[in-house]
Amino acid sequence: MKNISLKLFPFLISLVFLLPILKENLSSFSVILLFINTIIYVISSRDYTNFKFQTLMLTIPFWIVLLNSVCSDNFKNSATHIQHSILFLIMPVLFSAIPNEFFNKNKINLYISVLKNTCLIISIVYVVSFFINVPSWQYNVVFNNESRFRYHIYNDFKLFVIHPTYFTAILILCSAHSLDLFLREKKYFQLIYVFCFLLITILLLTKLNLVFMILLLTLMVFIRSIYKLKTKLLFAFSLIGLILTFSFFTPGIKDRFLEVYESYSLRPKDDAYDSTNVRKAIFDSSIIIAKENWFFGVGFENLQNKLNTVYKETYKSSFYVNHNYMTHNYYFYIFLSSGIFGLFFYLFYIANIIKICLKSNVFLFKVIALNALIICFIEDYFYRQYGILYFNLMLMCFIKYSENIKKEVLITN
Repeated sequence: MKNISLKLFPFLISLVFLLPILKENLSSFSVILLFINTIIYVISSRDYTNFKFQTLMLTIPFWIVLLNSVCSDNFKNSATHIQHSILFLIMPVLFSAIPNEFFNKNKINLYISVLKNTCLIISIVYVVSFFINVPSWQYNVVFNNESRFRYHIYNDFKLFVIHPTYFTAILILCSAHSLDLFLREKKYFQLIYVFCFLLITILLLTKLNLVFMILLLTLMVFIRSIYKLKTKLLFAFSLIGLILTFSFFTPGIKDRFLEVYESYSLRPKDDAYDSTNVRKAIFDSSIIIAKENWFFGVGFENLQNKLNTVYKETYKSSFYVNHNYMTHNYYFYIFLSSGIFGLFFYLFYIANIIKICLKSNVFLFKVIALNALIICFIEDYFYRQYGILYFNLMLMCFIKYSENIKKEVLITN
């Protein structure tokens, strides 16, 4: 049984990396299969040495939600939030038990290649679906600062459903991985991934991730390249030229960025609202709740109702009627629900992640950590399964990979 489980690990881990194209229940099923195989391996090999104190530290967000929910007077509603945080417990414990041999450089490249090819398929299907289902006269239509392409993917496309922000966050890692292979190993074929992922990110108009990707790719040309300065400058200008060309021909991109400036100070009123002033309204409402409940919080089970009440009392708008807007800020989600103590332990968890990341010698580890922590300011990133599964999956893979690198250095010395 031990030998069989060992042979299954690369396949089952790769299966989890198909998460962008899988529905949430199928992603959960892939994790369950990996979990069962890991249990079989641990029992058959009697290898319990991989469970460390660090593993417990990586599960802190789960315990914040669990302990607060257990102490609530409405545990039934709290169970939903426990379910949303369960991967903070499962992923660190699960991956800590998997042998380190499955997280060397070749294996990590294999897993990320699976992820990249999955995202490439999704990107191609997005574009094909748009041209098949949307009349040509609507291609350049922009309504409420939203392009017809983004609207189609966000509202009409049902084959596989992943929010553009979550999808483009994955594309950032994939693009960085491909560009790094080109810059350091001269693998020119990898530029196809960079080209496609940059294009689809621009088409989806995810402002923060687009800016992050552009800055990251441009910076990588100078800090990760083995080429001479003249070649770096040439490639950087070519990249910027490509981005400007894409942007010039992408409907709605100018409107999306102007919206931030024009709508930030405008309160939602009646049906006049957009992603910027709605987020500002959510932020202001969160501040109101925080001032009154900063010590113990309102409880995870009461947060949505409390937010809806503040929206109703503060704004003469229907923006919250047909859609439950959570905090759109995971730090606020923890703070408003569990109070100052919950926030303290969550920030302690974040500090631990940053410490581990900075000690590692893995560039992509730093990319995903920085990107996720920034996204948490504008999205409940770790509330949705795609965010929490993707982050913890990459977090544990890079931690295991970093441990392998340290062992190799010790052996060499």
